Amino acid sequence: MKKVFTILAAAAAAVMLAACAHSPVQVVVQPQVNVPADTIGSGYTVSARGVNQLPGGGLGSLGGIYADSSNVRLGNDIEQSLQTALYQGLESWSFRPVNSGADVEVVANLTDLRYDSPNKLYTTKVDTGAGIQLQVTVGGATFFGNYATSGKDRNLIKPSREEVQSSVNRLLSATLQRAFEDEKLKAFLRQHL
Repeated sequence: MKKVFTILAAAAAAVMLAACAHSPVQVVVQPQVNVPADTIGSGYTVSARGVNQLPGGGLGSLGGIYADSSNVRLGNDIEQSLQTALYQGLESWSFRPVNSGADVEVVANLTDLRYDSPNKLYTTKVDTGAGIQLQVTVGGATFFGNYATSGKDRNLIKPSREEVQSSVNRLLSATLQRAFEDEKLKAFLRQHL
């Protein structure tokens, strides 16, 4: 009986390990910006869109023994989420959103978004980062701005999906926030509107 119990316990442990080995983490990315009210865009229309230029299909790996299968992946439409955050900030500047024929066109190219542990034996260090290239066009003039945020997380145990999601959203929100705080962007808009 003891031998049967040992075999069953070993089988259960193997099944649990196999399940962990094939469990990618999907995160919902919904960046937020907090932009002080301004009248920069008063009387003008704006169209905005996000473009996903991330290489590959994921944000990285949680590391650990099963690093190859513990991938971090997007669980929603990142382009739509970027557009929503852009409109959130632009409306604070008194712009009126339209679908086409806008006075101002804004494109946020997502060039970097990562949550990756370089350690393949256990998860203690995680490299994080976000990068956006912003392109703002008014008439024949175009403004380009590159914004990035990076960091290093430390974990004693494998982080939960909620922790990963919170970290990724914090990074991307901070990166977008940098764009809206860029005095050069504000000066460009004031000059060309």
